[in-house]
Amino acid sequence: MAKTAAELRREKLKNRQKQAVDTRDQKGLGKKSVLDWGKFTGKKPSDFTPTSGKNKNLIDFLPFVVTQEWYKDLRTFSGLTTGLEVGDWDYKLELPVHKGVGENNDSVVCPRLAFGQRCPRCEDLFAEYEKSEPNERVTRSLSPSWRCWYNIYDYNEEANPDGENGVWQDVSFHCFEKEILKEADEGEETVLYSDIEMGKSVEIKAKEKKLDKSTFLEAADVEFKDRDPYTEDIVKDTVSFDALVKFHTYEEFRTMHLGLDENGNPPEKPNEEEAEKPKNDRSRRQAKETSKAKTNDWQDGDGCPNDEMLFGAPDMDSEQCKACPEIIFDKCMEMADNNKMNEEAGNAAERDPDPVKEEKESAPTTGRRRRQAR
Repeated sequence: MAKTAAELRREKLKNRQKQAVDTRDQKGLGKKSVLDWGKFTGKKPSDFTPTSGKNKNLIDFLPFVVTQEWYKDLRTFSGLTTGLEVGDWDYKLELPVHKGVGENNDSVVCPRLAFGQRCPRCEDLFAEYEKSEPNERVTRSLSPSWRCWYNIYDYNEEANPDGENGVWQDVSFHCFEKEILKEADEGEETVLYSDIEMGKSVEIKAKEKKLDKSTFLEAADVEFKDRDPYTEDIVKDTVSFDALVKFHTYEEFRTMHLGLDENGNPPEKPNEEEAEKPKNDRSRRQAKETSKAKTNDWQDGDGCPNDEMLFGAPDMDSEQCKACPEIIFDKCMEMADNNKMNEEAGNAAERDPDPVKEEKESAPTTGRRRRQAR
């Protein structure tokens, strides 16, 4: 007997709620991650987020089992391949990633750096470099960045009250991994901190830095601490990241990069007559509501959140300005007014020049006793 429409609705609602419960702690399920956590069975480990300032981060790096044949041919930042076969262990997944791909801001593994294959985004990058005056903003947006994924144990009892293993995702190679490796090679012998028996806990002091409108963390100080050994059973509780990596063919990547439709055609341009129609106040309010989340990351002095616009020079007819959150829009208008006043004052000065010109750190917790009790 076929189900009624009401029964189907209730079943879908039940499944939707079950999905929400099962994935309540999960992140990275969308297209912006190169990992497909939908392939992961079981409960996803919690995400580790390092803290900055006086607080130090004390973690153990835990190995995972390699499960994919391609992993042995994966190139690392150094250009060497991992050489790891299925069944071997690795303590990190290290990938070159293109971010902000297409209209959905997808993240895609760079096939050129990862496997020496053609990459449509890198082709555009090299074409830009061949110009007499390459645009730095364009080359930066097209360039891949090296990212790392780790299984870790976090000793912070407040962040990890249950004493469970977690994952540290999409970590900048240059901001953390490179600094940890550098510190590991400072002494007479290399510190093999990821070894399950003879390894070390890694204490990281992170500091906040700013680039353009983005704020990020990087390792300011790294120290190695003695810890208790793990047993080989630890790999049963870690994530094999290689099993979750999403790859795309050249054509799939090109379609995403160029914003093409399923037939390989560019998106249709809006009707000029429709585009010229003035938007009413309601559409402006709706647009501002959709971009309201931008105000959470924006601070005075960050500039225009839209890369195509210039802060202090608003275009009242543009969709970008109409969608701009009120707090940013008001600051932009204020700067525009100030610029105009300064310009007028400068012109007046040229006509009638004016001769008058006007840390003590707290000891870190080793967590050794806590992990023994775990």
